[in-house]
Amino acid sequence: MAFLSLPKVPVLRYYKLLSTYLAALRGPVLALCALVALNIGLQLVNPQVLRVLIDTGLSSPASGIAGLAVWFAGLALVQLLATIAADYAGEWIGWTAANRLRADLLEHCLRQDGSFFQAHPAGELIERIDGDVRGLSGFFAMLTVSLCGNIGLIAGVLAVLFYENSWMGSAMTLFVAAALLTFGRIREWTLPFWVRVGEAGADFYAYLGDQLSHTEDTRSSGAEAYTMDKFRRMLRQWFPRHMRAGFGFSLMWAASTVILGLGTVLVLALGTYLWTGHLITVGTLYMMLFYMGLLAGPLDQIRDLIGNLQRAEAHLERIGGLLAEVPVIRDPEPGEEAPLREGPLSVDFRGVTFGYGGESGSVLSDLTFSLQAGQSLGIVGRTGSGKTSVIRLLLRLYDPAEGAVLLGGTDIRRVRLEQLRERVGLVTQEVRILSGSVRDNVTFFAPHIPDERIVEVLDQLGLGGWYRALPSGLDTEIWAQGEGLSAGEAQLLALARIFLRNPSLVILDEASSRLDPSTEEKVQQATNRLLQGRTAIVIAHRLNTLRGVDRILVMDGGRIAEQGSRQALTEQPGSRYSRLLRQASGKETI
Repeated sequence: MAFLSLPKVPVLRYYKLLSTYLAALRGPVLALCALVALNIGLQLVNPQVLRVLIDTGLSSPASGIAGLAVWFAGLALVQLLATIAADYAGEWIGWTAANRLRADLLEHCLRQDGSFFQAHPAGELIERIDGDVRGLSGFFAMLTVSLCGNIGLIAGVLAVLFYENSWMGSAMTLFVAAALLTFGRIREWTLPFWVRVGEAGADFYAYLGDQLSHTEDTRSSGAEAYTMDKFRRMLRQWFPRHMRAGFGFSLMWAASTVILGLGTVLVLALGTYLWTGHLITVGTLYMMLFYMGLLAGPLDQIRDLIGNLQRAEAHLERIGGLLAEVPVIRDPEPGEEAPLREGPLSVDFRGVTFGYGGESGSVLSDLTFSLQAGQSLGIVGRTGSGKTSVIRLLLRLYDPAEGAVLLGGTDIRRVRLEQLRERVGLVTQEVRILSGSVRDNVTFFAPHIPDERIVEVLDQLGLGGWYRALPSGLDTEIWAQGEGLSAGEAQLLALARIFLRNPSLVILDEASSRLDPSTEEKVQQATNRLLQGRTAIVIAHRLNTLRGVDRILVMDGGRIAEQGSRQALTEQPGSRYSRLLRQASGKETI
């Protein structure tokens, strides 16, 4: 058939996508195919009944008309019901499959390392996971089944026309081939435009997400005018790309209108010639015109479907590009895995050199230090000295370019990521509150933690009074902005998360640097409870938060400027840490 000459549609890629996400929906898909097949069969049978109805009415108007009319109306009603059922089934299958693809994309993104999120802003990822998948939702089931169904209907109509009259069948086959070939050529020409539309859309949403997440900075610096100017420039770049892609669809619509008009003229001319030569009856002539109308419908739908395929292919190309990105940080190969031992973990950095790539160079250079299990380490240094990079390496968000990071004597590259993240707990200054219940925020959706344990931890951290004042207890909803929570309460909630996980290594990243003295004292007491029996690393700008640590590490320019026990460094007047204490006097930040 002519459609087979239309490729440049990546058939194997489409097949892989369909087989992956429709395999689990085999029952509904088979039901949809049966409904489409029933619809095609009824559309082919109805004109036959109509031909008999017309010829019978012309030859003997009084006999058999009522029964045939009832048959025709009944078949039309069944066809209508089959169409409605197929539309509903197609929508359900499409959304179900699309939601599974969304979940897979999100899971794929969550497995990526830090460099992935540096390269892909949040707005771009949202457009990939939601926008591109939404554009593909029609492709699942309905687009594919409709395309196959319409091709099947065209094949059936041509087969019937060949059976009735070979001249009419041949003429209509040439007409259909010309139409499909034209649609395919236009599709091939316009596909790059749809790809560029998607790229512009992703850039736009990435910019929009970035601006909306930094509105305070934009307003405080008076950059609203610049922000809006760039917003308009991006829209102006997006609009002409959309216009070019839309022009291709309009061109396909105009071509189909001309072709269908020529086809109607061809059927009328050939049908009239055959009728005047007494080769066909009036009923047969009307049946051929009816079949011409049937051909017009599928061709119109195929035209629209090819337009949708263009967009689907552009979406598929971008989604495929996202799925093709393999995380640099992966679980160890089978046989190379080494579990972490139980209890507090020692920490060893051995000759670690690390950089984020690009022109930034190395942010850590030949970093070597050790922390015994159960001890606490305070890391100080000016902004850019490499403190945060140490945390990222410990959590294995990145791997060092040289050297090794060991926990409990085990290279963390040999530890499963799931186990590593379970055994290392991080409390940051910027606490992330989730939109959900208090229970969800404390447990991070872990279903196995009983409510009694949650309440016990909240009491231990001084949040018992706050919890008991909540209208619905642990089921009380709180929002992502943390409305109704003070900074101290949010910080204590973050500590409660770590308490419930019971990690072996706790990292406190400037965990109290923005709290008032009274609240900071509460947080400090809760922190002391948390650190008992665990290894701890504390990063702070305010030196008074390091009063309880065992060792101090002073960093400067990605290197160790000084390290030793806190007490010894404090008592050495010439030590860098001692000078920092005198400069700060417990008030300034470094």
